[in-house]
Amino acid sequence: MNGLNGPDDRLTEDEHQRFARYLHELAVVRDEDEADLVTRILRDPDTTMAQSAIVRHLDRRAALLLTDDGFTAWARAMAEISAEREFLARRLRAWTLPWSITVGEP
Repeated sequence: MNGLNGPDDRLTEDEHQRFARYLHELAVVRDEDEADLVTRILRDPDTTMAQSAIVRHLDRRAALLLTDDGFTAWARAMAEISAEREFLARRLRAWTLPWSITVGEP
């Protein structure tokens, strides 16, 4: 269970508690549940805090997937979720250069 049962659950904690919980949940989320969790975190009313948690997650996951064939599909899925959030979209695009270099893409 990821701890995000509803909006009231999120609002009972302050942003620092939610941020720590989000980082933990993102660190242990199963691949098949990742997109749903990211989407729900981005619905947090504190958009700056939520995006900060997600950018940490994107950086961690991108680094782990840098030499993995699944990088492209993962980046595409995360880009879809974060398309309306320019900072997150830019961050994902920034990871494509090191990925391209790592796998020998032009």
